[in-house]
Amino acid sequence: MPIPEMRKVPLVGAVACGEPIYREEDEWISLPTEIKADFCLRCEGDSMINAGINDGDIVFIRSCPEVENGQIAAVSIDNEVTLKRVYYYPEKNKLVLNPENPAYEPFVFVNEELNDIRILGRAVILLSEIR
Repeated sequence: MPIPEMRKVPLVGAVACGEPIYREEDEWISLPTEIKADFCLRCEGDSMINAGINDGDIVFIRSCPEVENGQIAAVSIDNEVTLKRVYYYPEKNKLVLNPENPAYEPFVFVNEELNDIRILGRAVILLSEIR
């Protein structure tokens, strides 16, 4: 089996799998060129464990300003980043960010609260240690 062609993607910081966080890092992670990702984030916390995303995993993100309901995305909240399953209800002007761990409550944003929220991109692949 041939080794796939690789390229480097910037690891731009940490993403909360719990409360939102942000921290700059200067590191690059290699991945096969056929995987369409623009950057990656190191996961911290356990709010996404039922989606198979654990503390210390690296999630690769494809930049996009919107995602479909139910997709996992990196979301900026007041310039801090969290990884959650996204549900947007435009008729109610409401955004729900659901964790994948029943120990955590969803984040719910409505009306002008949405002004401080920005979708950074959709999670496309995960690099995880075997546990």
